[in-house]
Amino acid sequence: MRFLMGNMVNAKADAALGQPYSLTVLNQNSKFQQFALFQTIPDIVGPSVNPVSLAWMLGGAAPGSISNPSQSVFSWEINYQVNTGYIQDQGTTTNPRRFTTASNADVMINTQNSIGITYLGPFPYGAPAFPSGPTNGKAGLICVQSDALIPTSIVQASQAVSVNVGIAMNAKPTIAVQALPNLLYQFTPKPTYYIIAGSFVQGQVIDTATSSNAFQVVFQGVTDRTVVFTEQNQFQDN
Repeated sequence: MRFLMGNMVNAKADAALGQPYSLTVLNQNSKFQQFALFQTIPDIVGPSVNPVSLAWMLGGAAPGSISNPSQSVFSWEINYQVNTGYIQDQGTTTNPRRFTTASNADVMINTQNSIGITYLGPFPYGAPAFPSGPTNGKAGLICVQSDALIPTSIVQASQAVSVNVGIAMNAKPTIAVQALPNLLYQFTPKPTYYIIAGSFVQGQVIDTATSSNAFQVVFQGVTDRTVVFTEQNQFQDN
């Protein structure tokens, strides 16, 4: 394990942009497994519908055993983007609800952390976009201001698709909320990490029933973690 200096906790570590992290899953299960890593954000301020977590990173592991587990390794760096795109209202087994990115922009945490979004063209055949780059906002937050061109909730519902805005890490979406016109959304970038076994696609919405089976991976004072997936289909600390 790589240890951080002093008693630095997860929130402080995540504030250090560029910090590398890794998670190794040791698969002791006798069947092939697919894993999805996802995040939750403790505070999202904005008068919108509930935020959703998205399947952020995917990995697979060959059949293993207690004496000879296979491995799936996730690696990333702490960096942030704001992204905007769409989530369909309904999903199926073969086409689950997922976030599709239309535009993204790199942001920081204490500077260059405030950005606006607009909608270009007719809905839904246009696209949400960022009219200009980020500017300095309130330190410690990532802020997104929507303008009057974002379609209303009624217009979005009429096409069974929502316009969304959220945060990405390593250019992959992690969290999304519905974007509505003339509102300010504020994200506190202190993620909590979870891993789950199952069949997922990139950006898939992690629903409540699915997330109840997730295992929290805590990076307190360390940047590398290893967990085990057992023959009983459960995660546990190594």
